[in-house]
Amino acid sequence: MLPYRDDPRPGATRFPWFTILFLIINLAVFGYQVMLATTGEIDGFIERWGFYPADFWAGERLYTAVTAVFLHGGVLHIVSNMIFLGIFGPNVEDQLGRRTYFVFYLVGGVVASIAYALAFPDMDAPLVGASGAIAAVLGGYVLLFPRAMVRSLLFVGPFITAGRVAAIILIGFWFLIQVVQSVVSVLAIADTGNVAFLAHAAGFVFGIIAVGAIREARDQPVTHWGKGDEHWWNRSFRNWILLMITFGIGLVLVQFMAEAGSEALASLIQSGLLILAGLVAILDGWWRLRGYDALLGSTQRLERVVAIIQLVAGVSLLSSIFWI
Repeated sequence: MLPYRDDPRPGATRFPWFTILFLIINLAVFGYQVMLATTGEIDGFIERWGFYPADFWAGERLYTAVTAVFLHGGVLHIVSNMIFLGIFGPNVEDQLGRRTYFVFYLVGGVVASIAYALAFPDMDAPLVGASGAIAAVLGGYVLLFPRAMVRSLLFVGPFITAGRVAAIILIGFWFLIQVVQSVVSVLAIADTGNVAFLAHAAGFVFGIIAVGAIREARDQPVTHWGKGDEHWWNRSFRNWILLMITFGIGLVLVQFMAEAGSEALASLIQSGLLILAGLVAILDGWWRLRGYDALLGSTQRLERVVAIIQLVAGVSLLSSIFWI
C-alpha cells in the first residue's frame, strides 16, 4: 500500500515549516550519501553517523540516536518515508504546533532507536532511517484523524488499484504488519532483511501515547471521528482485500499440501491459482479501460492508468507460466 493523499484533507491552517524542513534535510543528506557512494566513502559516513546498539549501550556516540534519523539505506527507503511524511506530517504539525511537533518528531526517532537497541543490544550493524520518527507521526495522525479518508495505491501480485480507506484502517493495517514482523525478527523465526520493524512499531506506539498526552494536557479533543454515516472504505479497497484473502488462503493451502507430501497436487493447484489471478487481472483491467466500473476500479483517469499497469502485470504473469 502506498498512500498519495488524504481526502478529504483535514485542512491544516498553518504552513508546515518543520515538515518541509525535515523533507529538505532528509533529501539533502541522501543526495550527499549518493555522492559519497560514487567516491567509495559512504561506509565511513554511515559508520560515523549511523546508530549502533552496541555502541549505544557502551555509552559511545549517543548523538547517533538523532543523526541516524536523517540517513537512509536506499532510494526506495527514502522515497517511501518522504511520501508518508509529506502526506501525514502537515496535519499533525498543525495540531501539535510547530515547536511541539519538532521535538515530537525527533524524540519519536530516538525512542524507536532505543527500542531497537533494547531488543538487539549486541547488534553491530547500523540502524538508519526516519521510519521510527515517521511512525510516530502516523501514530499521532491516526489518533487525531482516525476517519480521515486516505487515497492509496494498492498492489499485490498482478492486482493494482487506487483505493480510498479510513486512516485508522490503513495505518492500523500497516502497524499490524510491523508488529508481526517484529515478533518474527525478535524470535528469529525468519529472515526479515535489514528492515527494523520493531523500531517502526515502537515509534508508532510512542506517537499515540505522546499525542494523547499532549492533547489531554491542553484539554483538546483527542479524536475526530467524522459523521456516523461516512464509509470506512470504498469498493476498490474492499475488493482488493477480498482478493488478497482469497488468494492468500489458496497459497497457504498449497504450502500445507506441499509439506504434507502432496507436492504434485500442490504444484497443480498453485499453477491454477496463478493462472486464475492472471486472467482476473487482465479481464478487470480491460473492463476498466473500456470505461466500466470493474472489480478493482472505476472510470476515473487515474484508475485507467492503473488498469494499464495491471493489464501488463497480468499478461506478464501468464507469460511466465506458459513461456509465451
